[in-house]
Amino acid sequence: MKDNSLRRANTGFTLVELLVSVAIGLFLVAVVGGVYLSSKDSFNYQDAMSRLQENSRFAMERMARDIRMAGYNGCGNLSKVANTVNGGSTNWWLNFLAPVVGYDNLSASQTQFPGAVAGTDAIVLIGVDADELTVISHNAPAAVIQTTQHAIKPGAILVITDCSQTSVFQMSGPTNNNANATSVVHNTGTGSPGNCNKQLGASCPTQKAYTYRPGSSLLQMYANGYYIAPSAAANNGNALWVCSITGQTGGTAPCTELISGVENMQITYGVDTDGDQSADRYVDASAVASWGQVVSVRVSLLMATPPSAGRLSANPQTYTYNGTTTTATDRRVRHVYSSTVNVRNRTK
Repeated sequence: MKDNSLRRANTGFTLVELLVSVAIGLFLVAVVGGVYLSSKDSFNYQDAMSRLQENSRFAMERMARDIRMAGYNGCGNLSKVANTVNGGSTNWWLNFLAPVVGYDNLSASQTQFPGAVAGTDAIVLIGVDADELTVISHNAPAAVIQTTQHAIKPGAILVITDCSQTSVFQMSGPTNNNANATSVVHNTGTGSPGNCNKQLGASCPTQKAYTYRPGSSLLQMYANGYYIAPSAAANNGNALWVCSITGQTGGTAPCTELISGVENMQITYGVDTDGDQSADRYVDASAVASWGQVVSVRVSLLMATPPSAGRLSANPQTYTYNGTTTTATDRRVRHVYSSTVNVRNRTK
């Protein structure tokens, strides 16, 4: 009898065996593909959340710093302030007597905050830089202050104080561009908006002479207006913007995008109604009777992943913000971040 074992060994796979092998292969490919897609989705989600948290932390820290230092002049609470800059009491970026001012429920046509998202809030914070010059002498009739060496240029908005009197003016000279000037001029006739007069003892239009004694402090003023507007980048959602006046920008307030991912901003203000330097209640900007009573600020940011990040949430997300519960169907991830900050010059 013939041995057919060798022939059977060389006959190959049957159709059933091939189909089973293909099925197993497809199953393994599907499993590996599923794991890859799951890992990719998880990575994208974690990356988006990290960016969201980083952006919220940066935005909060930036605003918190300005809130804490609003109105600070190195001498505690403000007493007598003379503003000799033209429009000092009407231009938002010049009113040092109102270092914290809020705007509730903005309209899209708000010219002060270009492109603002309707229904969001804004806040203006005014303070001085930490670096200060020391006054050596002050020739008030000549409108010249001798100081320690500096690189400040004409056009800068400056604050001078001896803790009895504080004055705000626009630097009109010296006209050289050296980085080692030793004087500051506060005369009229140059710069925009310019000074209404060269006296430093009273606000415009009153003229009253005042001479600052040696040892007084001279500081550069800044004003920052924070608000929400669409991001300049395409398909990137809303962003936190800031319109800034610094010691070197003079009479213009350029607005720039600070950080993306901020969909909404709502702000309430801690008002001290009994003079004990602590907040008795928190109200919207529209309910603040006197901005001088504001001792703290509560900022709430609604952060959202950008539309360009895609549908990161597996299901529609329900969140509560500013007292309203919303179910978002765009599958973007949202989180609310809130912080309460004291105005250092006005609290214990």
